[in-house]
Amino acid sequence: MKKLFYFLLLLGVSHTAFAQVGHSIYDTHQYNKGIYKSFEEFRNNEPSQTGNIVIKGKTTAAQFYLLSAPNELYAVDNNGKEHKIKKYWGYCDGTNLYVRDNGLQKIEEVGYYCLYQVRAIPTSTPNSATAGMVFSNTPPAVVTKKVIDLSTGTVYGITLYNMKKYILPKDTALTREFYQDPNNKERLIYYIQKFNQRNTPNW
Repeated sequence: MKKLFYFLLLLGVSHTAFAQVGHSIYDTHQYNKGIYKSFEEFRNNEPSQTGNIVIKGKTTAAQFYLLSAPNELYAVDNNGKEHKIKKYWGYCDGTNLYVRDNGLQKIEEVGYYCLYQVRAIPTSTPNSATAGMVFSNTPPAVVTKKVIDLSTGTVYGITLYNMKKYILPKDTALTREFYQDPNNKERLIYYIQKFNQRNTPNW
């Protein structure tokens, strides 16, 4: 190990880069449990806050009438008291990865573009006629599909426009295939997954 380390130093590889080899969120499936305060912490698989962390869900009615996110993150202290965590980028429970986007949304695929979906109940602003009332007929959740660019941290909605302008242009051959596909509107996820198979993020 020492010989390898000194060899890397001779090649100009820093100690920090050496320490991160095989440990980034892209290079491993052993995700470290805790809270990511920034995108960089997520990408490096280095949550800065650990301990007893819980996700607490909100009812559909609360999401609809109180403009609440579907869930919230809490830290539990040694006395069992819960403290709501207000500022963070994402979270890992040791198995699953989550990004903060209208609450916590599970990342479904890690790659050059990390795929996830935002499920949100359409909100309703209370008025004098409905204030204090609770209804059982809340509308179904609206699903928006998104990706996180693992090189930059930029989040894109998965739309035809974003595919053409931002997501695919880094792979000219795949972009050409996309434009020639008459059914590309229905195959956006397919092309993102294919891009992930063909490309490695740089940072």
